[in-house]
Amino acid sequence: MSETKESPGTARYQRAEYVGRLVRADIPGTLRYLDACGESERADALRQRLHNPPAYATGYPALDPILDAYQDYFRRCFSAGLEAPPDVPFNLKAVEREARKALERDLQNVLDMPGADLDNLEDTAREKAQALGLHFLGGDTQGFLGPYVWQETTRTDYEVELPLGVETLTVFWMDGFLMRSWLDWLSGGETGAGGWAKQDGIYCVRKAYEGDLDKPAFTISFLKHEAQHHADFRREKLSASDLEYRAKLVEMIYYPDATFLRSLLISGDLSNQDNSHAYAAGKITAGLAAWLDTQGVVGGAALLEKAAQDEDAWEEHREMIRKGARVLFDAHTEMVESAI
Repeated sequence: MSETKESPGTARYQRAEYVGRLVRADIPGTLRYLDACGESERADALRQRLHNPPAYATGYPALDPILDAYQDYFRRCFSAGLEAPPDVPFNLKAVEREARKALERDLQNVLDMPGADLDNLEDTAREKAQALGLHFLGGDTQGFLGPYVWQETTRTDYEVELPLGVETLTVFWMDGFLMRSWLDWLSGGETGAGGWAKQDGIYCVRKAYEGDLDKPAFTISFLKHEAQHHADFRREKLSASDLEYRAKLVEMIYYPDATFLRSLLISGDLSNQDNSHAYAAGKITAGLAAWLDTQGVVGGAALLEKAAQDEDAWEEHREMIRKGARVLFDAHTEMVESAI
């Protein structure tokens, strides 16, 4: 369940609301929410990161300037719009494009590679990390750059039940993170990517699930979610938003309480398809609401909102909501298979 507490502000702090705003990269909204809840410590720490973060000192001097360059990229992306009035939108995509260009210039200087593009620069950064005995995964996460850099990897084999059968795979446990991309950076390590799927198995950030390996946060939101990605890699190439749509539907099918539905409603955003997690969440809640309407429910969207907040309503409508998620999953599977 999400963390909820009374605070001296005008609203009650809920961790799911905080994380949902971060996932949408709505930083001005996040700060307004924290201020309204009296969460001054979190708000001050976020403002500090956005305006004057400390330089990296990882114990690997050759790596620190590379991480500092990414930190400057995060700061350029996410401090944008902080001074604008709440009702004045700004173009985060345009801001990110300019920040990406600045990151490329910074890495060219740090790595002494004038004229190199970001792909080559990240290849060189990975080689430098590997020479130090570290692991480095670059690239894009939900529309923003930012590497994952860690120290150790171990493995465990699993068999995972999914809607279309059992998926056998290997979980690679990652420990000792030095950077875990942009969401971890924004939250000061409080939240971030719990892992990802690749052809050889699924990679798990161990510290994200310590003490929770028998709870839905791991068994469903990580293991089943990433196992569905692993299974879908055998299909024709799917977009990032399609992969997230299918994996989040699997979570909705299996999740035992309203926690996951609540997170979908909070984090959903159909305005930005580059943010695959937020877009998929918005697509699922819209799809579920529309399906409920076809089942004779008056106001499917309102029912979802009520079920997410009221345990009695969740218990009453849980099986119908799960059934709707399975209908959406099967319809998407049929669409994908008919296109092959």
